[in-house]
Amino acid sequence: MAMLLAAGSVPAARAAENLLANPGFEEALEPGWDKRTPEDATRRIRREENAGRTGAAALLENIEPVYTRLRQGHDRSLAVAPGSLVELSAWIRSEQDADGVAMLQLYCMDEAGGIRAQPVSPTVRGACDWTRQRLLAMVPEHTAYLMVYVQTRGGKGRVWFDDVELVVRREPLPRPPAPRIALLTDLPEDDTTLAEARVLFADGLERIEPPTTALAGDFAGALVLFRDAPPPPLNETLATFARAGGRVFMDLRAFARLHGTEAEAAELGPLKGKSLPEQMATGLRVVKAADATGGFAPGQTMPRASWPEGTLLVLPAAFALPGMEVLGVVADGRAGLVQMQLGEGSIVACDLLSLREPRHNQVDAYYKFTPASGALGNPVRLGRYYPAKLPYDGVVAEMKRLADAFPQTIRLEEEGPASEDYRLWSLNLGRPGAPLYFLYAAAHGSEWEPGYGLMAFAQRLAEGALTDAIDLDKVEIKIIPLLNPWGYERMRRQNAQGVDLNRQGDDLWDTFRGRDSNQDGVWGPGDYDWKGSAPFTEPEARVYQRIVANPNLHCLLDFHGNTAVTSNKLAILPTTAKPENELLALDVQRLANERLRGRHLLRQNEENQVSPYLLDHIRLNQGTPTLLNSGARNRYGMLIELTAGYRDSYGTVLQTDVTAELCRALFLAYPPPER
Repeated sequence: MAMLLAAGSVPAARAAENLLANPGFEEALEPGWDKRTPEDATRRIRREENAGRTGAAALLENIEPVYTRLRQGHDRSLAVAPGSLVELSAWIRSEQDADGVAMLQLYCMDEAGGIRAQPVSPTVRGACDWTRQRLLAMVPEHTAYLMVYVQTRGGKGRVWFDDVELVVRREPLPRPPAPRIALLTDLPEDDTTLAEARVLFADGLERIEPPTTALAGDFAGALVLFRDAPPPPLNETLATFARAGGRVFMDLRAFARLHGTEAEAAELGPLKGKSLPEQMATGLRVVKAADATGGFAPGQTMPRASWPEGTLLVLPAAFALPGMEVLGVVADGRAGLVQMQLGEGSIVACDLLSLREPRHNQVDAYYKFTPASGALGNPVRLGRYYPAKLPYDGVVAEMKRLADAFPQTIRLEEEGPASEDYRLWSLNLGRPGAPLYFLYAAAHGSEWEPGYGLMAFAQRLAEGALTDAIDLDKVEIKIIPLLNPWGYERMRRQNAQGVDLNRQGDDLWDTFRGRDSNQDGVWGPGDYDWKGSAPFTEPEARVYQRIVANPNLHCLLDFHGNTAVTSNKLAILPTTAKPENELLALDVQRLANERLRGRHLLRQNEENQVSPYLLDHIRLNQGTPTLLNSGARNRYGMLIELTAGYRDSYGTVLQTDVTAELCRALFLAYPPPER
């Protein structure tokens, strides 16, 4: 996890030690600085006397438009504690042509030499006089050392760097330790499910030998996974632990055997060859809401089955225990998810070991660990499951349902026209005239799932589930779940006129140039990022422009989505916001991740293994005329990319939960101003 922040965001701080050797290039480049790209016929790297702001400078010259780089820290000399907030800065002067860019980069490296993060500063393009560039970065976990790069690419000409500085601006903040979870298992360490559990519960998971009397220590929970018969004394051990307030999750095999029976295979039907809606309907029907059913309402089906045969272990039909509650059943009524409340704690069991890896395209296992994380103390708190992607009329009907269900809290307003005959609608909460928070999603119509998260957030807020974070007497909240109805219904990025609404902002509009993605020989309507004929020409953008013109506007949150892990779990910050916006964005990330850690597990495309679903990266917007850059001018705001863009809704519990948690964190990190 790494975060990049922009220049101007750090308040005045005490003088900090520069960690770099020879930062002003007053001595020979070597040994402190290393020519990462050796000199050849295309580039030169040298020290120039009296060429800097003060004294000497480092000169990087491109004879051809190549990538030229000078670095420090390759010898592992720059060791900084993970969790530290560091600032990298330098002065840059350029005589390059218009295609050349110069920038700073920070590499965060692990002990094995792997890259944990590689944030880049804003770029200097073309020629310029001495300009100070800097970036802030949070050093990610497992970083062993840093490397600093000054570099240029893409153009011809000379660039000078001087007075490079790397300082620690803030020491690591204490992070609540992961809850200790006792792992009792007969699985080998290379078992796939066990490896996934170690990723989800991280340092809190501690394997112990199955005890015969008690679970010693300050364990908050116990994860019990046995393929073979567990030792019989374990039953009383777990019951004693639960009565004292401990939480237990067991694979159903172990639960059944500890109570004198065997779990049975329920034949749910082969999954291979079934349509996605059919696969989504295969699993456990929730019959009672509980932590272990996180986000699923009674009557909904949690997709859950082995692949490809479509089986799931359940308890025998006649099996019963005093105090056992059935939370989920298969089609024939047999119990597949059960809970026993014992004293202050509980024991929950369902089939975990039959499921394959929780991947983005495997609906049968997407919610593999949802019952386990919920049972062990971190349930889905704010998200909701939507069994199907609704037509736009259905979304509006859902918004009307929310307003009717909470008439004292939610106001439904028609905001104005969208492309073709569509109309934009908003959910409004709080006190009119108070500092305004504008939350919206799906400016790119295909990136729809966070919009459902905004509806879930509105419902939870109206239900009173967020009083710890939001006082509706002190704020006004406007939510537009879907800013691009035409694109939403057609799974298109653009609106009906082929315009990318998120390129309709007036900041940088004149200089922005996109690409001819449809290869028709011209950059225009229908292309991936066509900006339109002028800023705010599209009806959706004009509605947006009117809303952000409200003088009470305090903060914006813009949700987007992407199916590639390299482009989601990401926040992008406007260049136009107040200087402290960047530091406050760090607090959004910290507050949301503290709640989400240990809750959602997913392997996305381009990932080699599962990972916790958290907000991993923050960076500055560069070069694009986003709506947020226009709306957040001299205000606060951020754009967040989540996993999204699927044609149905099997992932919505994760997406709506993460969306709503990020909204909660926003109100805590960006509180309303005192008036």
